Amino acid sequence: MATTADDLFDPAELETTEPLPPEHTDESAQAPDTNGDPEGSEARAEKPAISLPDFFFRRYHLDDNGNPTFNTVVVDNIMEVFDVKAKTEMAFNNEETAEADLAYYNSQVESIVDGVMQLLEVDPQSTGINILSLSTRTWAEFSSIAWEYQDALGTIDSTKEIPEWLISREHKMMELGRKARLLRDAVNRIDDKFGLKNTSLDRDRVQNEVERRLQRLAEWNFNQHADQSGKTANTMNKASFQHCERVFDAA
Repeated sequence: MATTADDLFDPAELETTEPLPPEHTDESAQAPDTNGDPEGSEARAEKPAISLPDFFFRRYHLDDNGNPTFNTVVVDNIMEVFDVKAKTEMAFNNEETAEADLAYYNSQVESIVDGVMQLLEVDPQSTGINILSLSTRTWAEFSSIAWEYQDALGTIDSTKEIPEWLISREHKMMELGRKARLLRDAVNRIDDKFGLKNTSLDRDRVQNEVERRLQRLAEWNFNQHADQSGKTANTMNKASFQHCERVFDAA
């Protein structure tokens, strides 16, 4: 009797390990659940009118009309930074040069006072309003940058080197902190010459500036990163449908 390949078959040569699904599924393997939920699958597959990266929604929002706006939670977080920093003194971390650094800082404050005093002799109220506005905007920007720096620290890998963009942000934060305190201390020395009833660093005005800044950034980031192709397609489809209706009515 002739021997065939089937006669030489050995089941032991087959893979006997229990087949298990992979631990991770590639995104390319994902498929819509058209059998279990056909209507829901179609809705999920439909491209959104406006698509934005995740980072946008960490700091900004879209209003009911789809327009970019600031995130009130972020505003509250920034104002918490302002509440902590508003009355703090200028810090000099180098003990060896701290005394000289403080003397230089005080000389800068005096220079600002001397310059503003020349303007106060001409138009005290307008000058006072302008210098207070500059101080308010500076504190709003400093508080915002300080919060952004603090928030970024929580997102980076602590085992790796600090990225260059965060180092630049740190430098900006320190510069603005110095500028904000210079203005605050200069105003405190001459605010009685402004001819104004209220010359304090007003928290509500600082918050208004914070919101304006975030609004500008929300609009800028929206224009840079928003994918509105879905919205454009929906508009074009609606226009085409309306055109067909007019053709039908005219037939």
